[in-house]
Amino acid sequence: MRPPPRRSDRRSTRRSFLQLSGLALAAAAGCASRGDDASSPTDAPPRPSTATPTESPPATETYGPTDGPDERLTRTPPGDPPLNPDGSWPQYRFDAGNTGYASEAEGLRDGVGYWSLNGGHVPSVADGALYNLHVGDETTDFTRRDPATATVRSRTELVDYGTNSPPAVADDRAFVTTFAEVFCLATDRDEVLWRGPRTRGIQGAPTVVDDALLVNCGGFTETEPQLSAFDFDGTERWTYESGFDSNSTPAVGDGAVFVSTEADIRAVELATGEERFVTDTVHDRWANVVVSDGTAYVAGHVGNEDDRVYALNASDGSVEWRTGPFRNRPGPPVVAGGTVYVGGAGDAMLALDAEDGAQVREFGRRAEPICRAGDVLYARQDGWLYAYDATTGEGLWSYRTPEVQVSDQIMQGVYGVTPVGSAVYVDAADGLHGIGPAG
Repeated sequence: MRPPPRRSDRRSTRRSFLQLSGLALAAAAGCASRGDDASSPTDAPPRPSTATPTESPPATETYGPTDGPDERLTRTPPGDPPLNPDGSWPQYRFDAGNTGYASEAEGLRDGVGYWSLNGGHVPSVADGALYNLHVGDETTDFTRRDPATATVRSRTELVDYGTNSPPAVADDRAFVTTFAEVFCLATDRDEVLWRGPRTRGIQGAPTVVDDALLVNCGGFTETEPQLSAFDFDGTERWTYESGFDSNSTPAVGDGAVFVSTEADIRAVELATGEERFVTDTVHDRWANVVVSDGTAYVAGHVGNEDDRVYALNASDGSVEWRTGPFRNRPGPPVVAGGTVYVGGAGDAMLALDAEDGAQVREFGRRAEPICRAGDVLYARQDGWLYAYDATTGEGLWSYRTPEVQVSDQIMQGVYGVTPVGSAVYVDAADGLHGIGPAG
């Protein structure tokens, strides 16, 4: 489920998410503020995608009714020209640690729009297929798509209430969390392998690690907030009562599972569900923890204080360093190869040393880092996606998604990004965009 809109989002209200992030990521949302720094991507928007938003889709592909205009894309797949993805991005922020970093991937260094469609929300890509959620007139469907064109190979009807993106994919299974339960679906056919247990209050994407599925339930009415681990066949391994509202996606690292609640950060042993530590460093139920090399990173606040980024020892929760305060609310940092990328720092995005939080470089644009593939760092601001050389800070290219009106709301934003080699998928306010190499 997408967190409340940040100050940089140009929306009158929060978009009802996946239906996220969530995630998209959410997620996840006007022209971005653009400075004159030479390291920034070009200020000019890229060439528009070749897809045109003028074709009327069949009834099964349209969005739900609204009391007013709906300017979101109506064109349905196939997208043309086709993309040529290489690699995978199997879950929210790539790995179980939520790092947002695919070290072996090839980033896209010169990107332009290939197509834009009514093609569902932020996807996961694995084993030659694209998986995402599509909100229809009556229900949200899980769709299995061709990653080149977003053409639907098969779909499975889920529920008529809130769902969370993106799916987590592992071992020929795809896992989707709804507000009330978990779905385990076959990746190669229209089949639900199992669903449950019935609960209420799940607003984060699921996390998979090895042969375990982690689900964080924030609680609702008679349901207590709880973090649970399952086998891939749905057998419950353990449940830990977290005690406070929490909408975060679990992060796994250093043998533990980490979540943020409205009152604290909690770490639970992955093998047993026993509590490792609780620290009140951050009070933010929407914050997502990132774990890498024995350190847990989290961006959040305490009470009415401004947000900071904290590095916590993953063994005991002690603070290794902190940075900030930030004028704008930062999203979860991207952690890659000893570098921590953070947004929210005035008019610049920062790269910090993972060891001590010292500033390594400044990117001359107010943007939020969202993921890194190889040596390419992707960041978003309002309706823009920016690509940088992660090692030098050089701006590589930018892509603008449009502002749209839906009923009485004006929306513009990038809600989630999935980079898979030479293909980058963008979940935006108007629909799903496919970006590929120029030339």
